[in-house]
Amino acid sequence: MATNRTFTMIKPDAVENGHIGNIINMITEAGFSIKAMKYTQL
Repeated sequence: MATNRTFTMIKPDAVENGHIGNIINMITEAGFSIKAMKYTQL
């Protein structure tokens, strides 16, 4: 059984404008499941 994984990074301007929730909703509504999430501030 093959397993495919996709790495997604939300751009800093989208985080700054408060769009994280909307983007995560779009990802899950498209049929993807989030296995791990990490918020890092440089």
